Amino acid sequence: MATYCIGDLHACYNEFMHLLDEIKFDPAADELYLTGDLIGRGPLPVETMKAVLSLKDKVHAVLGNHDVNFLAVAMGITVPRAKDNLEPLLKSPILPDVIEHFVKSPFLLEHPSKQLIVTHAGIYPLWELSTAQKLAKELSKVMRDEKRRRVLLTNMYQDRPNIYSPDLAGLSRWRFVLNAFTRMRLCYRSGVLDFKNTAISPELVEKDGLYPWFSLGNVSKSKKKQYTVVFGHWAALNGLCRRPFFKALDTGCVWGDRLSAWCFDSDKLYQVKSTGYIEVKSQVSKV
Repeated sequence: MATYCIGDLHACYNEFMHLLDEIKFDPAADELYLTGDLIGRGPLPVETMKAVLSLKDKVHAVLGNHDVNFLAVAMGITVPRAKDNLEPLLKSPILPDVIEHFVKSPFLLEHPSKQLIVTHAGIYPLWELSTAQKLAKELSKVMRDEKRRRVLLTNMYQDRPNIYSPDLAGLSRWRFVLNAFTRMRLCYRSGVLDFKNTAISPELVEKDGLYPWFSLGNVSKSKKKQYTVVFGHWAALNGLCRRPFFKALDTGCVWGDRLSAWCFDSDKLYQVKSTGYIEVKSQVSKV
């Protein structure tokens, strides 16, 4: 069984189909892990979600910030923005199935037999891996409870608290964990998260005391295992994070660049251009 991870889809259905063809994905033998942001901004949200739902237990996806935003829109908490292109999905007969899919989607996925972990934005660098796993499960319980989900989604559009403490409780705790798993990019060595710099290359900010989250701590390693952590969310990285055991897979397909898949078993990177022209990097990935 081959395990493939694919970066943020953002409703780029045609590229998603091209990429599945290129990796010769076999639902009877292979499995997919998706880094979240399945929809939002892209052209074909209904087709994309139909494809994801059709794969059933062969596809596993974490929640991204655009997916969470969609849930807030679907619950009537916020108004859909035209640029997010959510209206086709909100008017689609598959809307209840899509809502259920996102509500049940986790914030962190650990492969049951391979040393692979998938999140959308990453893992907060001051957490131990066991802490991240515990908090991800805790937040998923919040999301699956309609009353608590509404409280969180109504109050999630804030940047504080911007540093974690075990003493955080209730809404403050939920919001920090949500921001860490779905919005994080840069932080200070102290653990304070920065949400102002979103598209900037990490090399340009280290001189200002800001660092990519994956350059701090050792969140890919537990007491007994060394994992590979796969994440999306940060298209400005262009798939490069230059750290062993970390794979950045958001390569900006929705912005006109590429959609990327990485095979855990062979360490091969496959890419398709957003124009539909297929380009495959068959050599071993250096990311």
